[in-house]
Amino acid sequence: MRRRARRQPPPDLTSLFDVLFIVIFAALIRAAAAQSAAARPAPPVPPAPPVKLDPASLHARALADLDAELAARPAVVVRISAAGTITALEQARGVTPLDVPLLEHSPDPDVAVAYLGDRSAELRVCRIVALHLGVPDLAKVLVIIAPAQRLADLQHALFDGLHRDLDRCITEQKGLAAIVDPVAVP
Repeated sequence: MRRRARRQPPPDLTSLFDVLFIVIFAALIRAAAAQSAAARPAPPVPPAPPVKLDPASLHARALADLDAELAARPAVVVRISAAGTITALEQARGVTPLDVPLLEHSPDPDVAVAYLGDRSAELRVCRIVALHLGVPDLAKVLVIIAPAQRLADLQHALFDGLHRDLDRCITEQKGLAAIVDPVAVP
């Protein structure tokens, strides 16, 4: 009698595939981790603690910063006659002669003379400079107002009007202006 040999089923490869999958998956995870660690920048170096400066040092640094900023701006000199008229604009490229009055006679007997810039924004010193330079504002310009006579000798309306124009230059024209007293210059 012949024995029938039982056929055995082929060996189960499922567990081998599972192990192979786990090994490949672990290798991929390690490769991704190594790649992200290489791409990640080094942690930033903490900045040095700030040094507390005394007021005198801060003052000196602030003046040096302002001096450097102002020195980098082109200057426009506005010449003003004793009668209260802008006579010229001087800049590096040349002189522009002008005849723009800043004062007017007032019908009010208490005032006698009035500053035109108080009545019209177009007649303020910095606005006149911006118009003649052809720029929308004076953010990159230093305006130097140079009266022909000492500030103490200027008419009251002109003195006050020019000083109000200094403030208006910042707010209206985004520029910086200064009045230089001819007496203060050595």
